[in-house]
Amino acid sequence: MNLKSLLIASFLVISASTICQTGTKINLTDQNGLKQGPWIKKYPNNNILYEGFFADDHPVGEFKRYYEDKIIKSILIYSSDGREATASIFHSNGYIASKGKYLNQQKVGKWQFFSEIFNGYLIVEEEYSNNIKNGTSITYFTDSTIAEKVNYVNNIKQGEWVKYYPDGKVCLKSNYLNGKVNGKFEAWHENGAIQFSGQYKNDLRNGPWLVCDKIGTVKYRLEYLNGITKDRQMEIDESAYLDSLELNIGKVADPEKSGNLK
Repeated sequence: MNLKSLLIASFLVISASTICQTGTKINLTDQNGLKQGPWIKKYPNNNILYEGFFADDHPVGEFKRYYEDKIIKSILIYSSDGREATASIFHSNGYIASKGKYLNQQKVGKWQFFSEIFNGYLIVEEEYSNNIKNGTSITYFTDSTIAEKVNYVNNIKQGEWVKYYPDGKVCLKSNYLNGKVNGKFEAWHENGAIQFSGQYKNDLRNGPWLVCDKIGTVKYRLEYLNGITKDRQMEIDESAYLDSLELNIGKVADPEKSGNLK
């Protein structure tokens, strides 16, 4: 083990609390102005902002950040070169907010995002590369059953889109093309009978559509052009519900705010 590695290992076996108790020197820089060893920064009220260890100006090992009221904000475990970090980030009430991995301060791989209201409720799992969504995004109901699946390519929705009822039955199925709903769209009643069937073009209902009752009997045969139909009764009876079905089932708050590194 070289001298640098030995020093890093030595730093990591000393907790920040031990540092405070033993009088070990903290917040030091070397002759080149690089942070070295244990560091503690505080808020104006003297509560700890962060505590951890540096080697050549980058964090190594366990690094903790706190909210101003002393509640833990994040725990990151850094690699010896400071490039990779396994992160656990917390809401201001102390509940877990997100878990994942950083590479060069960018989210990579699978990230999990949790509710601020219900402790431990996993809302969304997403795949990232270089801080950009790439792969399947899965949204969950409170009982951990899947509410929605959608795929992302470079942060844009692309490919199959499926929503589910809480009992696991498919609620609706369609496809995204460059971030917009395109192609066949189907939605089902909770008993499994078809409810809506038609086509989308760039987020707008287009062409022939069928609307069915709970036993699968056709109630309406409609023709849409750029999202508009001349059947006013359909708009009164069904359109608002269809809009809600498309946009709101399984909808949750954007989890991005829970995955910040700082």
